[in-house]
Amino acid sequence: MREIRLYDSLSGQLVPVTAGDAIRVEVRTAPISTEGGVDVESTRPLVLFSFLERFLQREGFGTKFLFDSPSSADMLYELSEGREPTSASDGTEHDPELSEHDTEMSLLEVPRADVDRWVNVCFGAGRDGVDWERVSRSEPVLLSDALERFGHPAVALYLLGTHYSLPLGDPSTGLVTGSRNAGRIREVVGTLTSDQPSPPDMRHYMDAFRDALADDLDTPLAFVVLFEWVLEAERRGGEIGDNDLRVMLEVLELDDLAAPVA
Repeated sequence: MREIRLYDSLSGQLVPVTAGDAIRVEVRTAPISTEGGVDVESTRPLVLFSFLERFLQREGFGTKFLFDSPSSADMLYELSEGREPTSASDGTEHDPELSEHDTEMSLLEVPRADVDRWVNVCFGAGRDGVDWERVSRSEPVLLSDALERFGHPAVALYLLGTHYSLPLGDPSTGLVTGSRNAGRIREVVGTLTSDQPSPPDMRHYMDAFRDALADDLDTPLAFVVLFEWVLEAERRGGEIGDNDLRVMLEVLELDDLAAPVA
């Protein structure tokens, strides 16, 4: 099993994550409220958490995710994968007809003393102590508008294009760049041989891609490696197997970029 390191914001250093370790998720991103809708930047913690969870699952790590309990300083919440209805604090049972998402996301209280070891992953200002009061606020862009104008891949490329411990750049510029990069990937995919192995001598790109993500979830570096693969595919004139590119896109939840354009 490949070693994965994450920046622990409590100890201030990179630490290895082993199977069974708990991960306490902390969010310090600047809240940006927009009347009448949700802005793109405020959705970033959810995207980052989903990405971290899926990446660890892909790598075969059995981890549990912990969140602070608002009811007690001695308790944490654990994200439970159980689908059984749980009891509410008043003793009543939750409606079993709740959506699948609600039952999957049930939270269980866990005493802090019962957690042997956890890695504290902080989304935003976790590494450099960013003073959010001094971070310039750009004009917010509504998520609904961004999805309609640029599409999901552009939004994902924007949100994952900056390291999780750092503040995002201007959304307007980031979305335009993300849209341009998404278009380039689609163009290259169209020149590749679908569902065929990629050249063995390009395998080092896949290794570098996984190494980047295993080293503090470095999504910006992973994107650099992905586009190096794209550049090499362009240099070879296409007509090579697309498997490695598809795997990288799938890990980043961008596999719709490899889907045929309707």
